Amino acid sequence: MFGNRRDERPPLQRASEAAASLKPGTWESVEALAVLAVECRGTPEAEHFYRTASDAAAQLKAGTYESVRALAWLNRAGRELRGA
Repeated sequence: MFGNRRDERPPLQRASEAAASLKPGTWESVEALAVLAVECRGTPEAEHFYRTASDAAAQLKAGTYESVRALAWLNRAGRELRGA
């Protein structure tokens, strides 16, 4: 997907595709989807990214640095979307 060829698609589209390929329920997927939700604020996609991140967060392993970081990003995304 991100080989040596020049990809002319918008970065947000490429990021969305990359996030979709992450393993669900991992801190990486939660954090990536939360960041995408913030970036898409004001669009229908923002709510979808936020809900998907929230669902994935329910599967996080408790008590790890990574889960804390991912949940903090999820909280920020929720705050940003409510303020949009």
